[in-house]
Amino acid sequence: MSKKTQLKLRDRVLDIIKNDDSFMDACLLILFEQQTFEERQIKNSMYRNAVGFNRPDAYLLSDYSIWKLNFPDRSINGELKTRLISKLEKYALQLSSYKEVVAALEGLKDPNSIVTRVKNEIDVDKLDPTTSLEDYLNYKKLEREKEQREHAKKNREEEQRQKLRLTHDIVKGTIVEIEPKALKIKTIFEDFEMDLWFPKFSIIKDYKEEQAILQNFMIKKRMLSSKREEFLSERRHHDTLQTNKFNI
Repeated sequence: MSKKTQLKLRDRVLDIIKNDDSFMDACLLILFEQQTFEERQIKNSMYRNAVGFNRPDAYLLSDYSIWKLNFPDRSINGELKTRLISKLEKYALQLSSYKEVVAALEGLKDPNSIVTRVKNEIDVDKLDPTTSLEDYLNYKKLEREKEQREHAKKNREEEQRQKLRLTHDIVKGTIVEIEPKALKIKTIFEDFEMDLWFPKFSIIKDYKEEQAILQNFMIKKRMLSSKREEFLSERRHHDTLQTNKFNI
């Protein structure tokens, strides 16, 4: 097929999508079928050339496809339909390359038969018969937002673990206790073991924060050094007394 011919088909797809609900649904489900197949390929064989709904705004298309496969006889109107068409139009050129779409354009295939075929070939989650499209879209939106929050939380935790490892390498100690806002590190300074406790500890975000933690560590280190000197001084004094005692 020449590029010129395909562009003409694309224009026809764009025109009919706006005016024929059954054709719109057929196009949508052909794309959904392609996406479902390629997602399966990605999982099974690391296939990476997906051409289904590969845009960030494709959630509406996927969600509507699942709803439509549950309720093929229902239709939508108003703003939601306008949104759906505007997103589906982005795939017009891709759609014009599918034989079933071309056959439907030429009147050689009933778009409703495409919907029926896809429904029989793809298993999707069964929805409650009372579920409206608006309710389903809201449910999926909340579900994705929850997944995104959990994913962001895992990323923050991993970042914190990385930063804790960095801090651990700096102080040459062993992390013995971690709390949400505190860090306890056990380290060895000369012959003495000490615990370093960093209150209100958070992810090290930049160089200044890292330096602040190191400064805190050095202060504690100097304090320990001072205590060590006091101990050694007391021990020397004790040894001196003991020596003098035996020399009398």
